[in-house]
Amino acid sequence: MKKTSFFDKKYLKRTAFWAAVSIISIGLVAYLSYHIASGFEKDLSTMFARRTTLRSTVTCDGYVFRQETPVTVSSSGSGTLYSALEDGEKVRSSDKVAEIYSGYSPDIGNQLAAIDRQISMLENCKTLSIAIGDTRTVDEGIFETVVEMKRAAASGNLARESSYHSDLFLKMKKRAVLTGEINDFSARIAELEAQKENLRSGLGTLSETVVSPASGYYYSECDGYESVFSSSKIDSLSLSVLNELISSEPESVEGTAGKIVTSHKWYLACPMTKEDAAKIGGVGGQFRVTMQNNAECVLDMKVYSVGTTADDALVIFECEDVREGFDFTRSQSVTVVTSETTGFKVPISAVRIVDGIEGVYIIDEIKVGFRRIDVIDESGGFYLCREVTAEDLAEETDKADETGNTTETDADEPEKKDVPWLKQNDLMITGGTGLSEGMTHLPPRK
Repeated sequence: MKKTSFFDKKYLKRTAFWAAVSIISIGLVAYLSYHIASGFEKDLSTMFARRTTLRSTVTCDGYVFRQETPVTVSSSGSGTLYSALEDGEKVRSSDKVAEIYSGYSPDIGNQLAAIDRQISMLENCKTLSIAIGDTRTVDEGIFETVVEMKRAAASGNLARESSYHSDLFLKMKKRAVLTGEINDFSARIAELEAQKENLRSGLGTLSETVVSPASGYYYSECDGYESVFSSSKIDSLSLSVLNELISSEPESVEGTAGKIVTSHKWYLACPMTKEDAAKIGGVGGQFRVTMQNNAECVLDMKVYSVGTTADDALVIFECEDVREGFDFTRSQSVTVVTSETTGFKVPISAVRIVDGIEGVYIIDEIKVGFRRIDVIDESGGFYLCREVTAEDLAEETDKADETGNTTETDADEPEKKDVPWLKQNDLMITGGTGLSEGMTHLPPRK
């Protein structure tokens, strides 16, 4: 017992000693860091080095050209149209796209459309071959959809926000299948069909079932410019011709039940200055484009043609992206991203030249350090500096070895090799005088 007691006391004393040393060490470092940082904060301004992307953009008006076929109705007299499909939904020739009733009301129509969407998605769920298991992927999809719904609502795009409801419904049902909560949708489909029949009874007499005249994508509204802004005119389109089309009057849309877009390719004609057109370049270039009524949706578009006059230009983009719920309003403001450059955003006031090396001072733990920078752009009082990685340095060294040429970091300026490059999250000193590398206190005030 005595031997065991002696061992326990010795062990406890040794543990207590090292614990005390650790606490004192941590406290000393914290004390020094606090007072040095406090001194810095009183006399210097600082900023973290963060990756930033500078984008150059061109903003102009855009005009949508598509291959569109109006859907005509044969019924004459009274009656109201009920669209059976969502805008952008794919159809085949002779598929039902709408119905005309004598007592239609928008409220009943909206309810019927919602039920049709639910039935369609439940039918899709019946064919899912998903084993009961992990719901992580579906949960992530649900979360992303909710975020997009909130974003659309915050931007005031309620139509876009509403379009996410169906997607969320489908993902929730998939989750129910995964967890084993639902394995038979027949009862729910039957219930929805019964609701649908009850609502139909309030629509009055069915006077016509409208079918699609061709295969393509259905849209419930015509604007009268279907033949005016036709993609068949793209190859002969010029600025003068476009101006004539813009000033032309729309055709009557009476007797139509929407339209079918018969090709997935569509075009965006953008009048702009020659200077802006020069930023876009020639035919074949790929650009990211956003349209005013679909600000949250970025499209990848290809330059189809570029035409210029003495002062202006006409750039036509081609796109093959067709999405349900996308707003194809004929004329919209368009933003084209012409270039993107990523690097560290460094205030010009922070840049110093030390021994011929351009760089910035940073707070490196409890002392001042110096980091090299490579300026690639300038905008609004800031430099954009290249992020130099270890892979970049290795690649430059390999190229130098292959060619036999020395780089700026070789024999003539060996000291540069010892100066690290600025990296992500370095705390830059953006203002101050009398700084030098290695100092652990501020220079005296003058």
